[in-house]
Amino acid sequence: MSEQEKPKSFMQELDQWTEANVIEPLIDSEQEFNAGETLEDTITRVKKAIRAKMLESYRNGQQAGPRVAKAPQRGGR
Repeated sequence: MSEQEKPKSFMQELDQWTEANVIEPLIDSEQEFNAGETLEDTITRVKKAIRAKMLESYRNGQQAGPRVAKAPQRGGR
């Protein structure tokens, strides 16, 4: 299975999302400032994106339901 065919882990997807929705907008804010968006506008947009992602994660956790604790396994034979 090639690297592109492997499913991404949650953390890999989160890193990719963070790069696209947090890091890049902040880095690009100087260019966007020239297009009429202020740094404060960029920060507001980034905060909204983070809140939306957190809400999505929370809702996914709610849909999954409570975790069932596994009984501890004792070392034995």
